[in-house]
Amino acid sequence: MEVFDQLAEQYQGEHSHNPFQAALIERIAALLPAGASVLDLGCGTGVPTAQILTGSDHRVVGVDISEGMLRLAREQVPAAEFVHADFKDLADDFGQFEAVTAFFSLLMLSKADIERTLDKVAGWLKPGGYLGVGMVNFDGDSLPFDFMGVPVTVSGYLQDDLTAVLEAHGLKVVSIETVAFTPADGPEESQIFALAQRPL
Repeated sequence: MEVFDQLAEQYQGEHSHNPFQAALIERIAALLPAGASVLDLGCGTGVPTAQILTGSDHRVVGVDISEGMLRLAREQVPAAEFVHADFKDLADDFGQFEAVTAFFSLLMLSKADIERTLDKVAGWLKPGGYLGVGMVNFDGDSLPFDFMGVPVTVSGYLQDDLTAVLEAHGLKVVSIETVAFTPADGPEESQIFALAQRPL
């Protein structure tokens, strides 16, 4: 997506140091068996998700629609594998993973596409596997939004609604919290971080 080709370095500068996101990634890394495979949907520049997970000796496949983001990701996290694709269009049999992560990437989809993607996620996860999600805390479906000066459309859920959506798609919510995060050069944002698990 050209939007994120333009914003790759700026986005990393403002959003890659989110302590709540880093804490959830580190929690997932510690829960996984050694050398686990992780699929990162909307991997962006690879920082911090792929960087933390490969640093914990896990194998990461990152998928992103933006070549600009992937160029930085390949430079910064050479231990990971990065795929240029729209993750909502990945095949149902794309692979089997011990974990899937989606930090602020699902919000770029319509709610219908978010739900279709969650169905795929439930199939990509091995039994007992984990899903880590970061979302902006608001209720809306494909609403116009000015993102770092560029017009996009975004979708979101309130915390209880996100819990219900995850559980409706076969995932058990292990933990979920709403936090306040202030990007380096932006206003405070209400964000939701959820950890869910595919039942054994």
